[in-house]
Amino acid sequence: MKFMIPILPLLLMSILFGAPSHARENNFPIDDCDSLFKGVKFLVGEADKNWTALGKKSEGSPVYNEHAKKIQWSVEVAANYTTIYEAFCTKAE
Repeated sequence: MKFMIPILPLLLMSILFGAPSHARENNFPIDDCDSLFKGVKFLVGEADKNWTALGKKSEGSPVYNEHAKKIQWSVEVAANYTTIYEAFCTKAE
């Protein structure tokens, strides 16, 4: 296991620096990128709706917790889709 410790940073660096160059070569079709963008926009809208509803509930109630979980899920999925969009749908600089 000790021999892997010096290798791990090199492995992580190769993954981090190799992925963006690969993404520039393999862009998604425009229709897929549009769908990703619309999906992110929808998820952010859902999070906003739940945020508004959350403000009307008492903290700690089951309904409050339900809205909080929906917000967390929507934002996490939107962030993941945004990462994919940025990697495969934006123009390389």
